[in-house]
Amino acid sequence: MSGLIKTFQEATLLQCGFLEKLLDLDMASVAAFSDSMVDFLRPSPDNKFVYGLAAGRSALALYSFLQLIQNHFDNVFPFTLEDPVQRHYRKGKNLGIAISGSGETQAVNKYISDIITLGGDIKLITANENGTAYKMVSEYERGDVLVFTARTKQSTDKDTRSRLSPMGTEFELQVLAFLNALFADVQSRLKGVCDPACPEYRTTIKDFEQNARLISQMDPEHLENWFGRLLPRSGRYIIGGVGRSGLVARAFEMRFTHLNKISYWERDFNTPSFQIGDVYIPITGIGNTYEALEGTATALSKGADVMPITANPSSRQVMMLKKHGKEKDIAVIPVKPEYRELFSGDTSPTTWLMSEYTKFRNPIFEINASVFTNSVVAVGAEFLGILETGMRRMHV
Repeated sequence: MSGLIKTFQEATLLQCGFLEKLLDLDMASVAAFSDSMVDFLRPSPDNKFVYGLAAGRSALALYSFLQLIQNHFDNVFPFTLEDPVQRHYRKGKNLGIAISGSGETQAVNKYISDIITLGGDIKLITANENGTAYKMVSEYERGDVLVFTARTKQSTDKDTRSRLSPMGTEFELQVLAFLNALFADVQSRLKGVCDPACPEYRTTIKDFEQNARLISQMDPEHLENWFGRLLPRSGRYIIGGVGRSGLVARAFEMRFTHLNKISYWERDFNTPSFQIGDVYIPITGIGNTYEALEGTATALSKGADVMPITANPSSRQVMMLKKHGKEKDIAVIPVKPEYRELFSGDTSPTTWLMSEYTKFRNPIFEINASVFTNSVVAVGAEFLGILETGMRRMHV
């Protein structure tokens, strides 16, 4: 197992490098992207519609951004690929945000085409300047494209990247971090601070990277035990989470399928009940959400293992597992000292309404949880002897 710890640390540091590359983007392009978002989001009495056009894990990264928009703007309504553009289209009040690393995802390109046909605004983030999506949007007069060229042009060791961040992890993580940092810049511009150097964006990216770097310093002995409990099993993996943590959880669940494991998203209609041999992996920063506590109690009562990923070592969930002698099954993701108080204690909401803190805070835990779970996938692939080429065969 000691070799797996090295893989985990190397994978984590590689992802920190992915985050750092976001500082190398042309700030004029970032500022232009941000300004165009400000023009659309600027308060007005009219309802507006944002279409999130993406699939798979890229979609989950985008949906985190759409949640932020929904939380902050009362009259801006997000839609996804499940909602046909034609159903909600209102002339002059629409924005499509497309995410496609390859630029060749057919469903995404179909919806890009629909928005272009209807005359709406469209923004694309891609890693492929030769892709179909890039050609469609760049040639459209109301289209804007941002290319994450660092993903390919600055990668000197493709074998290492394939081993430590398989299946597009780099692009997806960068999209998640970029959009959340961009939103900080958008907020600044809405307040009248329009600095072309994008200081809010840069500060947020640096904060994400500094937090993520702490993951590489997690206790090796505890991690070794955690990997030893998680990976060599034939039972089912059931992954859970709510809100933006839930989006990270769904992305993690996809990767277990790619690792040729039987896995389920906790709230899918076909998810089976817990049984002995299963493992429940709730991802929850505060560790006191009702769904995570209920899932933990149910899993333990059915004889399943519970291996939560959290940032709160004093949560109700952690206390519950300690009472069952399962403290070593908990993965506590570190955060910078200034954030520790935010992820502490055993308090839980007294209402189903989302708190102001939950609605508006930066996704410190979600970014860290993404980095951590991506590194776990790299470890799992090595432990199970699965190469990226094998994972691709399992990819839809």
